Amino acid sequence: MESISQIRQMMAEQKFFEVQRLIEVQLTLQSENRFEWLKLYSESLKAQQKGLPAILAIELAEFESQNKNHEIVLGLIGQLTEVEVNNKFIQIKKMIIQALEDKGQMDKLYFEISNFLIHQFENQNPSVPSWMTAIIEKYFKHDFSLKLKELALALMVNDLGKSVTITKELIYSCMEKSSPKGISSKYLAIGEVLKSGASIGALEIYRSFCLISGRGLDDKSDYKRLVEIVIYFEEFKLQVLVLNLMHRLGLSEEATLYSSVVRSNLQYNFVYFDKYFSHLKGYFIQQNSHLLKEEAVKPVIQTEAAAVSKFQEEVMSPGLDVESSEDQDRFLQILKYQEYSNDQLCDLAVSFLQSEMPRVAIKAAELAIANSKDAESFLKGSYLRLTGLLQIKDYRAALDTCLMALAKATTKNDVLSFMYGQAEVLIRLNEFDEARQVLSRILSIDSKYRLAKERLDKL
Repeated sequence: MESISQIRQMMAEQKFFEVQRLIEVQLTLQSENRFEWLKLYSESLKAQQKGLPAILAIELAEFESQNKNHEIVLGLIGQLTEVEVNNKFIQIKKMIIQALEDKGQMDKLYFEISNFLIHQFENQNPSVPSWMTAIIEKYFKHDFSLKLKELALALMVNDLGKSVTITKELIYSCMEKSSPKGISSKYLAIGEVLKSGASIGALEIYRSFCLISGRGLDDKSDYKRLVEIVIYFEEFKLQVLVLNLMHRLGLSEEATLYSSVVRSNLQYNFVYFDKYFSHLKGYFIQQNSHLLKEEAVKPVIQTEAAAVSKFQEEVMSPGLDVESSEDQDRFLQILKYQEYSNDQLCDLAVSFLQSEMPRVAIKAAELAIANSKDAESFLKGSYLRLTGLLQIKDYRAALDTCLMALAKATTKNDVLSFMYGQAEVLIRLNEFDEARQVLSRILSIDSKYRLAKERLDKL
């Protein structure tokens, strides 16, 4: 049996046909040095102006790809017909994409990835290999067009979880990673892709949101869809987008009411508004320059009872990173030297909490507690003080407030409210066993009280 060196000698003597026959025998035997035999076989055929069979050309390209001889790889693939490429589509595309990545040709790389996803969709083959996902994640993680194609493939196999995840990423990117130009067309594009999937639960809600965001309220049925969106969306970012949509649609009264829902979300983050939705900050920051003038002391909510009831309906607010400011110091001095009724102090505490001045709110609540003539007034002030202490993350003082309030609480609603506050504080202090005990007691009194069951399950 001839050796590789003997074959090379025959190549030098231009005995190409003889070389071809001898190497074909070697290839059928699956002998060692297969890579070298394939290279010599390719050379002998090229010398005879013959093409390398597709299956061997792909095999040789694989060997060359492993050695990063990408120009040879692309040359071998370039000789294949469209049918031959489609027969080994994923294998061939992987070699092309590896070549383009190593060569740093990002435009061509993006084009090939896009074509790959389109090909899979058109051929009803939703498979996207892990290596392709890794390339997209590495270079084009936030690309809208590619994400849209991934969504179409996920919908093809009715993968609800993945479809919802990609849809949310696309929706967020419209506001977080895009210029204002073209946002409406992006929303409409998401809506159209979602139209291709099954109309099931969450996807239908997301589709409605995208279509209304893209074209506005076209008919009466859109108002019904908007209500469904408001009810369904519970994540903070999604609620912010709904608030922004209401604002854009001119539904100012509805937006003002809905802002309190957004503000009560556990994930509430004012920095997020400042970064992406500065035009919505007005729903959360009131003009305070004349807040303490005698003629301006008006309840933000009709009565202090309604104010406390509002806070009791909400889940406790997350802590704020609150720094001292001249405004807060000035208001603290005014509270110290001016006299207000108990009702006015509760109203002021609510206003300062909404204006993100919790230290002033705490002072107003403490004065209300000190001025209280009965248990009801004491509990109203205590709940407002508790809310402020949670915002400044003074959890030990918050826990003391709960315990003092529970000592005076007599009605079922008051007891449950401060027990719930107690559980929330214990969670933030990482005292999970105690928190579980309190939540269990709450559920023994009222099995559907607020989010007690969900909180206990999570613990």
